[in-house]
Amino acid sequence: MNIKGIKINKNKAQITLQKLKGNNLVNRNYKIERKDDYIIVPILDENNALLQKYEIINLEKNIKQNKKPKKLKDILKNKKLPQDIINKVSSAYDMIGDILVIGLDNLDSKYYSIIGDGLMLLHPHIKTVLSKTGGHYGVFRTQNMQYISGDNKTETIIKENNCKIKIDVEKVFCSTRLSFERTRITDLVQDTEIVGVFFAGAGPFALAIAKNKNPKEIIGIELNPIAIDYFKENLKLNKLEHKIKVILGDVKEVSNNYKNYFNRIVMPLPKSADLFLDDAIKCSKNKCIIHIYRFVPKNDPYSEIDTIIKNKAQEKNIKLDIINKRIIRSYSPSIVQIVLDIKIEK
Repeated sequence: MNIKGIKINKNKAQITLQKLKGNNLVNRNYKIERKDDYIIVPILDENNALLQKYEIINLEKNIKQNKKPKKLKDILKNKKLPQDIINKVSSAYDMIGDILVIGLDNLDSKYYSIIGDGLMLLHPHIKTVLSKTGGHYGVFRTQNMQYISGDNKTETIIKENNCKIKIDVEKVFCSTRLSFERTRITDLVQDTEIVGVFFAGAGPFALAIAKNKNPKEIIGIELNPIAIDYFKENLKLNKLEHKIKVILGDVKEVSNNYKNYFNRIVMPLPKSADLFLDDAIKCSKNKCIIHIYRFVPKNDPYSEIDTIIKNKAQEKNIKLDIINKRIIRSYSPSIVQIVLDIKIEK
């Protein structure tokens, strides 16, 4: 029996797979085949209109997937965990490289290892399970972690956008849930641009742009010295030392050295990036695009930030045109994260 598949360039694999899975077009009974610069994804309906732009071919190996448990609750039930405890285990967690981070502080610690082992069984590529203790805190938005299962470590390497991003999940903030955003921004960057990444962290936005595009200049600014150390290590890891300038410092101070300098500014600081809008405007050339991120109420995501931007335009006597805005993800039942793309005309 010939199983059909489509060829996808590895650089576009993550986004394309999300789209295919969302439309129930992936044949999960068979393994994805990996070649030098592309993958072959098994498909269910070769006549679907969404697949017509891809090259459809026969899978060479037709290797069936090993069946594994589909739900954590089923695994925990098989491990004889009490049902009332199973019901309290969060279904929301983050996989950062080969580390999985979940919140378990609402449970008795005697159940931690069972839950951790269950998560590693559900996700075979995971080597470590950690529990976050409390929320993000401090100016660096870091988070304390408690070891649960697997290798006792907090350092990992994230692979996305053709890059390797080494971080310590306890000391450096990096959201893998923004991977699509990093791809989206990278696709927008032009060769003639000078790009500024404020609050650059260990470099995920800057690295993605430098690895996949060839702008005139990229400057990453970050206040956390530990994040800067990882940023510099990631430059070497990806052989990008010559393409990104890394600056340790406060955006409000560093921005004074880059007045009317950037064609594009990325501001991935979701809780308070709008407090640095003055600094971004100061650094922007005419027609610069600013990408600003924010946590907002789910039931009214745009009213407050729209007002802030309108008032700022009047205050500065400039035009701030919101050319794109969308909800990126849910943060909590009542809070979502949004992005706004703002074009400046001075």
